[in-house]
Amino acid sequence: MKKSLLSLLMIVGILLITCGNEPPEEFYSGTPEDSTAIAGLLDDNSELLVGDDMFDPSYIAIALDTIEFPAADSYFRVDSTIIKQHVDSCGFELIERNDNLDFWFAKDTTCTVYLYDTFSVTSLMQYDIKATGYYFYPPGDTTTILDTVDFDTTFGTHELDFTGNGYRIIFFDYDETDGWALKRISYGTYNFPTSGTEVPAMGTIILTRGSGDADTIIYSSYDTLYTGHTMNRFRAIDSLLEFASDDTTITVEIDLPFGGADPLLCSFFASCGGTDRVELPGGSGTLKLSGQGITNLYFETMLNDSYYYVQPQKEYKAQVWLVPVRIGGS
Repeated sequence: MKKSLLSLLMIVGILLITCGNEPPEEFYSGTPEDSTAIAGLLDDNSELLVGDDMFDPSYIAIALDTIEFPAADSYFRVDSTIIKQHVDSCGFELIERNDNLDFWFAKDTTCTVYLYDTFSVTSLMQYDIKATGYYFYPPGDTTTILDTVDFDTTFGTHELDFTGNGYRIIFFDYDETDGWALKRISYGTYNFPTSGTEVPAMGTIILTRGSGDADTIIYSSYDTLYTGHTMNRFRAIDSLLEFASDDTTITVEIDLPFGGADPLLCSFFASCGGTDRVELPGGSGTLKLSGQGITNLYFETMLNDSYYYVQPQKEYKAQVWLVPVRIGGS
């Protein structure tokens, strides 16, 4: 009885204390007008988004090792045939792109936009040699033996279709006077065929100007005091990497994380604004800069297996980093 009376008195007391207080502020959910305004800003700043310029169908020369036929190439416990090609030039063509914008409004009158992209892509290859290796197992032996190899030096082309996906995060803030404004943006990481697969992930990229000044971009950092460039965190629009107008070329060095893909089994590429895509042998080379204002630098690492193998066909595996930079000032 005493406990029941005490509980009743507590409830009455709470009601008396809260009576007349303003209800708590509701979380801001945004309006159709807000979404329209933000979508307009995205259209006006399309150079900040992942664009079709990630994919350059122009053939560029690529240096790959000569074709080999080790015993491990034979996958079957019966007589087998392996067909390989030596690719001397390649392209990267977009077939279809689907993007999805997800708007998340917050109580402090901000909006975070998640931009999800999925791609249908074709890898274009031109080869100068095609070779067919014939394997067999001698009776009573478990060791595969390469019998003969037929070489065809007729130039030809080959295509490989695959998919990919990735996303970026874009942050907007609202001001009573100026309305919505784009404040921060993440870099973009795109995986081919898709995230979760064993793609040759990049760990660090170093960009060096002709003056010797260098900027390092790392895959991730959760240190709140770290102010460098990371792929997994926001970057203020006014603090993007900047290159002067006289920085016509930069040196690029791509490093793969320890325990990841073997760099000797990969090819590396880079482009500025999707133009003049170049190979970076071993992950190092120079990249020509072009354009003014904000543009995207693209860096790609790819496993060579998909270029070598025709039968059995190997899955195309690659990762692309998109890094927005400012060239020649704002």
